[in-house]
Amino acid sequence: NTGPDQGVAWIYQDSFDALVKKLLNAMMTNDHFFVTLGGHSAAAGHGNNFFQSYMMQFHDVMEPVFDRLGMVLVTANLAQGGMGTLQAVLAGVDIYGEKDFMVWDSSMTEKGALQDVFGRMMLLSGHRVPILFDIGGGKGFMDALRKEVGAHVGGITSGNPHLNETESIEQAATLPHALKHLFCKGGLPTCGQSQFKYNATCWTDRVDVETPPTEQNKGYGGQAKWHPGNRSHQLIARRMTLLFLRALDEAMNVWMKATVSEGSPLDGKYWHLAEEEKKIRDALKNANATATPCGELMKLTPRVCNTPMRGATEWSPRYRGDESSIRQLLKPSPSGYIPSVVGEEEQVYGGREALIPQQRIPIGEVDVAMIARSLPQRERKHRRTFSTSEISAEAKRNGHQRYTHISGTRRILRNETSHRILNRRLADDSGPIVPGEGWEVQGGHVGYCDGTANAVCGRETSSICLMTGHNDGRASLDGDALSGWVVFNLKNVTQGLFLARMEPWHAHESIKRTEGWTEVNNGKGARHRHLKAPPPPKPADYRVEVAVNGVITKSMNETEFNELCVYPGYNLAICTLWDDEERALKNEKEDVEFAFRMAGGGRKGVMGITHVYYA
Repeated sequence: NTGPDQGVAWIYQDSFDALVKKLLNAMMTNDHFFVTLGGHSAAAGHGNNFFQSYMMQFHDVMEPVFDRLGMVLVTANLAQGGMGTLQAVLAGVDIYGEKDFMVWDSSMTEKGALQDVFGRMMLLSGHRVPILFDIGGGKGFMDALRKEVGAHVGGITSGNPHLNETESIEQAATLPHALKHLFCKGGLPTCGQSQFKYNATCWTDRVDVETPPTEQNKGYGGQAKWHPGNRSHQLIARRMTLLFLRALDEAMNVWMKATVSEGSPLDGKYWHLAEEEKKIRDALKNANATATPCGELMKLTPRVCNTPMRGATEWSPRYRGDESSIRQLLKPSPSGYIPSVVGEEEQVYGGREALIPQQRIPIGEVDVAMIARSLPQRERKHRRTFSTSEISAEAKRNGHQRYTHISGTRRILRNETSHRILNRRLADDSGPIVPGEGWEVQGGHVGYCDGTANAVCGRETSSICLMTGHNDGRASLDGDALSGWVVFNLKNVTQGLFLARMEPWHAHESIKRTEGWTEVNNGKGARHRHLKAPPPPKPADYRVEVAVNGVITKSMNETEFNELCVYPGYNLAICTLWDDEERALKNEKEDVEFAFRMAGGGRKGVMGITHVYYA
C-alpha cells in the first residue's frame, strides 16, 4: 500500500519494482542480498536479547527462503544504543557494509538534517544503491530524496494492522502466543508492563560453561518504557517479511511470464540495475551540496554531502568486525607496534547461543521460522562461491560488485612493518614523522561484532549478562601529548578529505601506555565520560598538529582546533582535519599518509578518536 497507515507496509510502485528487480538480480547471479539497519537503542533491541530484535527475527524466517532460491541473505543490525546513525554513515559502506535494502530507525535521536545525511550517504556509498526503508518518523526525508534524486523508498505502517487486542489478563490466555499483550484495549496497562512485555534473560545453563566467571544479573537491563518488547519486534519483522514475500512472489511471476513468452535465459531488462542506479548517483553527486540539509549541517565541509566517503571506527557493531577498525588503517611504529586494546579479556564461550527456554514457541502455536526452515533443501552443487573481493563479469554488467560476507570469530589485525618511513622534515625541525608508541584502544566489546546472526560478541569474563548478545559497544583510539604521531595509510584518496569524530573530553593522565613517561614515545625515535562534570581544561601549551605525506599542514591551539569541528547532534564532535579542494579538482587516486598528534601538555593533553572519514 502507498499510504503509511494502510496494510503492513507502504512502498511506491516503482520502488516495489526496484525491489523485485534486485531480488531477480540476486537470484540470477546466486548473489548475496544485504538487508542492513542503522538506528538507536530501540532498533538495536535493548531490553531484549539480541536475537529477539526485529532484524534477527526477520533473518530467522527469511534466510532459508533466500537460500532455497539460490541467494545468500545477509541481515545486519548495526544500530547503536544512545546514538543515531551519523557517526557511522559518514564512513559509507566501510562501517555499515554493502546494502540492497537499508533500514532507518532512529527517530528518537535524529531529526531534520541528520536524517538527510543518512539518506545521502547510504545512496552514495558502495557498489549498490539501496532501497531506503523507514521504521517510523523518516518518511518525510525519504520522500524528499525520492523527489530530488529518484531514490526508491518505503516503510512499515503504523498502528495495529487489524490484529486482536488484549482485553484482560484472562482473555490474553486465549489469544495466539504472538498477540498476547501486544495491543491493549481500553487502557489495559499490561502491554507496557515489563513482565508481559519482555522475556529476555542474561543466562541459561550451557553444557560448555559450568559456572560463569562473574555472577550473572538476575534481571535484565535496558527495559525502558520507550523500548519495544519482543512481540513488538516480532511484529516489525513480520511486516518486513510479508513485504519481501510479496516481492519474491512477484519476482517469480515476472521470471515465469518472461521466459514463457521470450524464452530462457531471463532477459537482462528484468534484472539489470546499473542504468537506473547511475541516475540516482549522478543526481546526488551533481547536487548543490551547500543548499542541502546535509550541507547546512556539515557547514565546514559541505562537499562531504555529495562525496562517496570511506572510513573506519573502534565502535561496534561494524561490518567485518576488526577489519573495519581504525587499527587496520594505521602504520606500525618502527618496532612493529600497532595500538592494542587495554586489558582485553577472553571470551567465556564461542559459537551460537543456547536456546533460552522461556523464549521457545509453546507447543500448539505456529512457529513461522520452523516452517521456513522445513523447506526442502536445494542441491548445494548448484551454488557458486566467490572470494571476498572477486567481481564476476555478470555483476559488473549489472552495476553490482560481488562481496562474500565474511563472518568468523578470529581477529585479523594487520602487522605491516615493511612500509617505508617518510624522512621529510617537519616545520619545527623536530625530526621525521614516525608512528608513535603511546597510542592505545580503550573500552568496547571483545569478539566478532558485525551485527549479523553469526556475531560472537560481548562474552567477556567480566560481563554480568553474557547472553545479551548485543553488539553495540564504544571503544576509542586514545593518546596524549607523549604518545607521538598516529599515522594513517589511506589508499586511493581522490578528494583530499579527512574528518574524525573526536573526544577531547577524556580525563587527564588516562592513557595507560604513557604511565611513567616524561618524553614523547618514552624517549624513543580511565577514559569514561562524566557528563555531570565539565571536561578537564587543556594545558596552556596544548596543540594539535596534522601532517600530510610527511609535511605538517596545521598546528593549532585548542581554540583553533575547535573551530574545525561541528556538533551536529548529541555527543558528536566531527572535526575536519584535512580539506584540500585543489586535490579534489584533479580527482586522481593517490595513496596518502595522514598523521595526527597532540603536542604540549604531556599526559594531560589527551584526545580520543572513535571514527575517521576520508575520500
